[in-house]
Amino acid sequence: MARKLTSALKVAIVVAAASAIFFAIFGGLTYGYTLSNILLFSALGAILGAIGAPHIEPKAFSHPITWQLCCSILGCLLIAFYLQADPEGYALATIIGSLLGYAAPTWVKHIQGP
Repeated sequence: MARKLTSALKVAIVVAAASAIFFAIFGGLTYGYTLSNILLFSALGAILGAIGAPHIEPKAFSHPITWQLCCSILGCLLIAFYLQADPEGYALATIIGSLLGYAAPTWVKHIQGP
């Protein structure tokens, strides 16, 4: 079990880092290389990369839907934090993150870069 978890974390970290770099580079080309843009695109790329990691290497994840659900909720909560949302915003972020994470096996294969 520990070996499988380590394998899944390695895959998730590599995919999240690669997509964060990809989104930062190409998002900066489109919208400019300001610090806030680079941080925003890197965070979005890392979140989408972490959600999409089970799709890239399915054998490394024993429960991919749980992984995608947790990463999606965390990503939506980080966006709510970035937007300085009220408590209702955090509740909405949790609900939207749950829906996105549950439906991730369907939509993650259609993601394209910025």
